Amino acid sequence: MRRLAIGFIPLTDAAVLIAAAERGFAMAEGIEIDLHREVSWANIRDKVNIGLLDGAHMLGPLAIASSLGLGHVRVPLVVPFALNLNGSAITIDKHVYAAMGEVGEDLASAPGAARALGKVVRQRRAEGRDPLTFAAVYAFSTHTYLIRHFLKGGGVDPDRDVRLVVVPPPFMVESLRGGLIHSFSVGSPWNSVAVDADVGRIAVLGAEVFGWVPEKVLGVHARFANAEPEVLHRLVRALHAAAFWCEDPANHEDLARLLGEPRHLNLPADVLRRTLDGRLHSAPGGARRSHPDYLVLNRDGANRPSIDHALWIYSQIVEAGQGEFSPDAAREAMSVYRPDIFDAAVGPVPVFRPQPDCVGTQFGAVFDQDAFLARKA
Repeated sequence: MRRLAIGFIPLTDAAVLIAAAERGFAMAEGIEIDLHREVSWANIRDKVNIGLLDGAHMLGPLAIASSLGLGHVRVPLVVPFALNLNGSAITIDKHVYAAMGEVGEDLASAPGAARALGKVVRQRRAEGRDPLTFAAVYAFSTHTYLIRHFLKGGGVDPDRDVRLVVVPPPFMVESLRGGLIHSFSVGSPWNSVAVDADVGRIAVLGAEVFGWVPEKVLGVHARFANAEPEVLHRLVRALHAAAFWCEDPANHEDLARLLGEPRHLNLPADVLRRTLDGRLHSAPGGARRSHPDYLVLNRDGANRPSIDHALWIYSQIVEAGQGEFSPDAAREAMSVYRPDIFDAAVGPVPVFRPQPDCVGTQFGAVFDQDAFLARKA
């Protein structure tokens, strides 16, 4: 029995990893998973780098940035499995959200909410007030790029008109409550926790902005992938079986209880059940925001790491000014995602192709892969 130390952050999208460890899927592949709950993505990255963790629940952009040596020492990582697609939301301080409701836009639509936020940002600037502060979970994260795209949709320059900061997921709600930030983008369940605490309102679900966007992955150090390929294949198979189980609504009640245990997320099962079903309370009083693709754990080939997604992530890194474009870096970024390992472990699976681009952009600028790769360094 091969024993593996795997790290995770207390988020709903750690579900597949937790289920693999706790519901016998890893054991069926001759693997015992020791789960290590961590508080920040930096901890995850560093512990994988020095070998304290064999692998981890990890942000897709973190894996690529680390492999490129951006923001930290270069850590060559491999992504053989996507743990989920989508699953995030943007939550806004309830007072700022109330101001958004007074500017004549339809807050029920994502473009309308973006325009309303843009009007509030411009009003505050005209009044000489401090800019709003938006938090993401990590600089290199889909959450950062979701915030930037949403702000741009409202005519807001994310680098000039607001402040962008990093706050670890478990500290988001208290940071909002304390007035340290005015909005955050994070994976569930922390958006719902902010609503239930009556400190924030869910303005938009991530799937309303990007319909098929990469989120968390299994990240492992390249040395582990190269030294123990057969063990990695067994781990990927275990995760794929767990993901299939997690996707089935018939298992969501059991899964919500499992995730809610103190050693995992330590949250009420009913909050987690709502997020698994894609039906989130957006404001007190029963108001809801829902989407059938809010959190995709397995279906339509979601677990197969997509090279197109890796390229999109690299494009967002460049567009955010976090790294300069180069064809070599683009190729290296794409090489982090390893569908070949997934295919060798699991075999062929049907894969959904979103439109109009690889992340299913719902409004705003669409990603043109050919144009991006043709740009000059």
